[in-house]
Amino acid sequence: MAIGDKAIRAAIIDRADCAHTFQPSPLPPHADCAAILRAMRSAIAAAGAIDAVGIVLPSPSIAADDYETGSTTPREHDLIAALQECDWPIELSCAIPLRVIHHCNAVLLGEVHAGAVQGCRRAAAVIIGHGGVDSAMIIDGQLLCDPLGAPAAIVRIADRPCRNGRVADTLCGRALLSRMPDTHSLAELETRARAGDFRCQRLWTDFGLDLAETLQAWQADLLPDQIILGGPIARALPLFRNVLGDLPVVAATLPDAALVGAATIFA
Repeated sequence: MAIGDKAIRAAIIDRADCAHTFQPSPLPPHADCAAILRAMRSAIAAAGAIDAVGIVLPSPSIAADDYETGSTTPREHDLIAALQECDWPIELSCAIPLRVIHHCNAVLLGEVHAGAVQGCRRAAAVIIGHGGVDSAMIIDGQLLCDPLGAPAAIVRIADRPCRNGRVADTLCGRALLSRMPDTHSLAELETRARAGDFRCQRLWTDFGLDLAETLQAWQADLLPDQIILGGPIARALPLFRNVLGDLPVVAATLPDAALVGAATIFA
């Protein structure tokens, strides 16, 4: 299951990698850990007979628009603490394995297991959301993580320089929309560019050039064979793919990549 700002998304992933997705469980605005845990228990109960539970934590650099630094938010700190302290066999009245994984790691695992880079030995992911940028790397099935399970410092792209600022502030969806004040969403920006709006097309090209410069330096450090581009911006990849040159960038393909990745950690 994946914990978002507004809902808990859950699915049963069977041995054939088929995702049987449930209706998202809404969360109240600014839900605290107790409310989140109640929704999680309800989702697990609704799943019926299951072998294990993988929980996808929200990305701090993407999920929360109120935080500009890309560091872990107080909400995520509280959630991690609550999960660590929770006695799941008692809470769920059963004994099933449970593991927690960060969002970008889960997306990459899912795409390597059954998506756009299936079977790739050295794969990376860059997830670009409205409020930030996140990244992950996997080598021979092993995620590069810090001791807390988050992507390792060398993998994190958010704090790298871009233009006159940081990648997290310059390449996120919010920054892209700020360059075109008369558009209200990334979907609108993409639609207008595909319909021939020159200003929008030029904006996507400029974005692609900034992304290419960032990825070239990042790739030189990590040497991935493939780079997954995820998040809402991935849908617009054809609008700027040509300016990325030889960079091995492909768009994420699984609609439930994070959920598949969460199940994959038990494979």
